[in-house]
Parts: sequence; structure tokens; C-alpha cells
Amino acid sequence: MFELVLVVCLLSDPDRCSIERPAFIERFPNVASCTRNGYVNAVQWQMTHPSWSVRRWRCAQPET
Repeated sequence: MFELVLVVCLLSDPDRCSIERPAFIERFPNVASCTRNGYVNAVQWQMTHPSWSVRRWRCAQPET
């Protein structure tokens, strides 16, 4: 399983960044699926968090 990992930065303070692993996004069965759908999910996250900017995103195995 793979999950989407976002690096997001506050628009009002671009040096203030954090890593988000959106819980509302289901995990992907493989890295190809995550890669294909990751951009759309990153945009959806961005639209629901207008004070933040998605600086980059990647697919990773879930942390335990």
C-alpha cells in the first residue's frame, strides 16, 4: 500500500512548511496508482486548505 505525502507551506509565511498525509484519501494499492492519482488528490487538498500551498507531493509507504 502507498499513501500520498504532501509538503505544504503557509501562504502568509512561505518558510513555514509541514508534511501532511491526508487521512481522507484512501491508500493506493501500488505506486503506479498513487502516481496517476496523486496530483488530483493534491489539488483537492489545496482547494480545501486555501491558506496553504502544496509545494510538492510524493507517494510513500505508510508510516507505522
